[in-house]
Amino acid sequence: MRGLAALLAVAITLAAAPGAPAAAGASLADIEDEVMCTICGTTLQLSSSPQAERQRAFINGLIAEGRSKEEIKAALVDEYGPEVLAVPGDDGFDLLGGWILPAVGVLVGAVMVVLAARRWRREQRRADAAEPPARGVDPDPGDELRLREDLRRYDA
Repeated sequence: MRGLAALLAVAITLAAAPGAPAAAGASLADIEDEVMCTICGTTLQLSSSPQAERQRAFINGLIAEGRSKEEIKAALVDEYGPEVLAVPGDDGFDLLGGWILPAVGVLVGAVMVVLAARRWRREQRRADAAEPPARGVDPDPGDELRLREDLRRYDA
């Protein structure tokens, strides 16, 4: 009898638990951080401009139509241009201008810094080798006499 009651309790608990939504569509929160406000240049998630509100309304309308996240992003690009996407695409000029050129620029900059550091180090070594080591200046007899008197006074 107890086993049947336990089984019945588990069945009721599982039946009452909310299940995962079947084929959940896109939500505004999913898209806001991937789309830029066309006026202020920040993501929709951060923007409070009237244009951002219009873009959110546009997105909500597409969500109500049951469109997927990719379809909504494509519609935004059609409506506002490719600048509306926060992250550049992975094809054509977006791949070149958004990913490859910045990486090449950083690499070229790093190589230039390394080469400049080597050159500066080499020039410093040459300058050090060309200069004879610094010699002390011989004090004049009056300074030497004063120094000895001061040392004798402090030693006593």
